[in-house]
Amino acid sequence: VNASFPMASRPPPQSPSPSASPLLRVLAALSAIGGAHGLTMPAYVAHSQASFGYVQDAPIPELGSLRDVFTNLSSTCEVLVNVKASSVNPTDRHVDAYRLPKVMGADVAGVVVKVEDSCSLLKPGDKVWGDIGANAFFANGTKTKELGAYGAFAVALESQLGKMPENIGYLEAGVLPKVALTSYKALVWYAAAPWSSPQRQEIYDHDDDDGNHDDGGKDVLILGGSGGTGSIGLQLARVFGARSLVTTTSSKNAAYCTSLGATRVIDYHTENWWEVLPSDSFDVIYDTVGQEGTADRAMQKLRRGGSFVTIAGALSQHPKPGVSQNFFINSDTNLSNLKELNALKGLVEDFNLTMHIDGQFNLSRVEEAFDMSAQGHVVGKISVAVSLQ
Repeated sequence: VNASFPMASRPPPQSPSPSASPLLRVLAALSAIGGAHGLTMPAYVAHSQASFGYVQDAPIPELGSLRDVFTNLSSTCEVLVNVKASSVNPTDRHVDAYRLPKVMGADVAGVVVKVEDSCSLLKPGDKVWGDIGANAFFANGTKTKELGAYGAFAVALESQLGKMPENIGYLEAGVLPKVALTSYKALVWYAAAPWSSPQRQEIYDHDDDDGNHDDGGKDVLILGGSGGTGSIGLQLARVFGARSLVTTTSSKNAAYCTSLGATRVIDYHTENWWEVLPSDSFDVIYDTVGQEGTADRAMQKLRRGGSFVTIAGALSQHPKPGVSQNFFINSDTNLSNLKELNALKGLVEDFNLTMHIDGQFNLSRVEEAFDMSAQGHVVGKISVAVSLQ
């Protein structure tokens, strides 16, 4: 690891300051009354599909509000969280025309304030993390986004939240959930990870190992290694037992990707991976970029029995016999993430998985964070400090 690279230092754990009197007054009020009716909070809100902004008087959501709006939820228990930190993902700026105005934001790290009586896993005071950017449905079948992390308080299903890893603070916990869940599911659900016995024994309890995982290391190619999903994907692939780990990025980010476990870095500005890599040389190709033609090119590079997984592009129109291919959207699977979050908690604690924070913005500066994200050159993630006062 290059110690001079910014990835080398981890953000220090964050704690709320006693000087945050407005927020403390709200917390006291929430503890004293049965609900949040009439109380307000700072938030970043979508007023329409084209109008967004920071407000100081957004209504604090109430327990039960998810059941009031959505159908077919995976849990009957709702949790009110004091959101400490969140992040910016490329998809976070896109908003549909329903339930406007609404608080935006998907990644959440914070402290449980209240729980419903049906909750059995979480209690007030628990530090939690999760992704509340799930795709959900109204009673009439219309699909929409849950959201709500860009507010000082958010309501989530208990099944969407896990207890935070004990070795990281709110800022880092706030940037990890969506990208970590995405890459974990891509590699475990669709590429049969973990691939080597020692890692599998450490990652899975006996009851959780379904036997559908390989015992030998794999040759893995991750397209887009310096972004959020790529950064965590490289680390997961390394822990899961990748024998060789190739990735694509710009030359300036090569040392960063190497520090995360890449054994070879291809500069996409000067080389095309499909031209410089041999045919039938990979067992897994994980695509986080979505460049046109990627799937067909991947088929040429994958061995029989290999896996192609994309979160951003099309599947091959000419699939290779004996090779699996899958496209999935993490938000379609985010109403129940407890098992995955618990596995990731163990991986962060046991293997020191981390995320470089390329920029940090307060809630009132989310617009600037989106502008930075839109440039397409973020290394790791962008953090949003929601209520760390």
